[in-house]
Amino acid sequence: MTTDALLPPVTDAAADDLLVSTVLTDEGRQDPYPAYAALRAGGTDAPGRWRTAFGSLGLAGYDDCLEALRHPRLGRPEPDMDLPAGVGGQARGRDEEGASSMLFLNPPDHTRIRGLVSRAFTPRRVEELRPRIEALLTPVLKRFAEHGGGDVMADLAIPFPVAVISELLGVPREGNEHIQPLVRDVTSFIDAAADDAALERAAASGEELQRYFTELIEDKRSHPDDRLLTALIQVEEAGDRLSHGELLTNTVLLYAAGFETTSNLIGNGLRLLLNNPDQMARLQERPELLPSAMWEILRADSPVQLNSRVTLEEVELFGQRWPRGSSFIVLQGSANHDESVYADAAAFDVARFHAGSGSEPAPPPLSFGWGAHHCLGAHLARAEGEIAFGALLRAFRSIELDADALPGGVPHYRPSFTLRGLDALPVVVTPA
Repeated sequence: MTTDALLPPVTDAAADDLLVSTVLTDEGRQDPYPAYAALRAGGTDAPGRWRTAFGSLGLAGYDDCLEALRHPRLGRPEPDMDLPAGVGGQARGRDEEGASSMLFLNPPDHTRIRGLVSRAFTPRRVEELRPRIEALLTPVLKRFAEHGGGDVMADLAIPFPVAVISELLGVPREGNEHIQPLVRDVTSFIDAAADDAALERAAASGEELQRYFTELIEDKRSHPDDRLLTALIQVEEAGDRLSHGELLTNTVLLYAAGFETTSNLIGNGLRLLLNNPDQMARLQERPELLPSAMWEILRADSPVQLNSRVTLEEVELFGQRWPRGSSFIVLQGSANHDESVYADAAAFDVARFHAGSGSEPAPPPLSFGWGAHHCLGAHLARAEGEIAFGALLRAFRSIELDADALPGGVPHYRPSFTLRGLDALPVVVTPA
C-alpha cells in the first residue's frame, strides 16, 4: 500500500471521475487510498462531501460517514424508491417469494430477524467458542509447518473462517467445497465494481446456494442438533416470526458473511505485517497488542470499503433538508484514513487502539459499519483474527512473502471494490 498522496482539492465533477476510476479500474482498486485523500480534501458543500452526477451525496470524511451510518432515519432502499444508478448501486437480495436478507431490510423486519440470530454472536458467546476456534486452526498451522509455508489465502484465510462459521451454523465441513466459490460469486450483488457478467454469475450461484441450503434445512428438521441453523428452524416452526423464505435467505447470508470478510481481514492484515516487519516484531514481542492490531488492520486496509444509505423519510442532515429516497455513498475505507481523526493516518501502528499505549485510544474504524446495520459478527471476526495472528506469530519465528510465487512479485487484490481482499498471499515460514 502506498502512502496517502497529498493531492489538491477536487471539484464535484472531478470527484465523480476519481471515484469511478477507483472503483472500475484495476489500478484504482489496487490502491484507492491516494484517491480517498483527494476526495477528503475536495468538495463544494464541505471537505469530503460532493454531489455526484447520478444524484447521490458522496461522503469521504469520518464524521460524515459515521453520521450517515448511525442516523436512525437512514437505511436501506425500499422497493418503491426510484434510485439513480451509480456507484453504490441499489440493494439487491430478495428471493422469488419477496423474502430479503436482513442486510437489505429496515426496521421492523430487520430488527425482528436480527434479534433472532444475534444471541449466537454476543461477546460472551464468542469467548465461549474460543477453544473450538483454536482447535480448528491447529491442523491448518500443522500443514504450514510441514510444507514450509503456503498460500495464506487458500490454506488459512479462507478454510479457517469457513470451518468456524460451519461449526457455528451446523453446516457439514466435508463435501461442501463447491459452495465456497458460489459464495464468492454472490458477493457481486453488493460490489460497486460488478459488471453484468458478474451479476449473472451471482444470480446462478445464488440459486445453487439456495438449493444446497434448502436440502440442508430439510435434513436439520429430521436430524436437529445444538447449532444455530437448527435453532432458527425451530423458531420458524414455532410461529410467524421467521418465514421459510427468511430462514433460507438469512442462512445463506450468515454463511457467506461468516467467512468472506474474515478471510480478507486475515489476508489484508498479514500483508500489512509483511510490509511493516517492525510492527510484526512488535506484535511478536507484545501479544497483548493483538486486540489493538485487529482494529488497526481493519482501519488501515478495511475488508469493506464502501456502503450506502437512503433517507427513509424527510430528514435534516448535513445542513439541509433531504426528501425521502435521497441517497448517500459512504466511503468507509476513506473515513478510516481521515487525518483529522487518526494521527499519521497513513502509518500502520499495531498499538494505535491499545489503552495502555500512553495516550487515549483512537476512535474505532467504521469497517463494521455502525448503527442498526453494524456487523452482527464483528466480535467473532476480531476474535478469529486475534486467534489466527496469535497462533501464526507463536508458531513461526519468521514469516516472509514468497515473491517468486506471484506474478510481478507482489500480492494482487481481487477485481472487486466493496469487498477488498487478495487473490493470493504465498509465504515462506520458519518454525519457532
